[in-house]
Amino acid sequence: MTYSLKYINDSKSKHRLVQMLLSDWKKIEKKLLEAEFLLKLRKDVVSSLDEIALYKQGKKKLKTLQEVLAEM
Repeated sequence: MTYSLKYINDSKSKHRLVQMLLSDWKKIEKKLLEAEFLLKLRKDVVSSLDEIALYKQGKKKLKTLQEVLAEM
């Protein structure tokens, strides 16, 4: 995907700001939010799998559904 960008330079010709269409920014923002959601989901799944492994090794007791709901 290509975006129309406009760079704003300082007096030394260094890029300091970028302007883009709001519609382009909304698309980028949506993709970032989706990526954040997927990363959190992955972290939660890995954590759950780690807990299951500890349970199978006898190192952790799992909570009942009632205990989990009571924590919410």
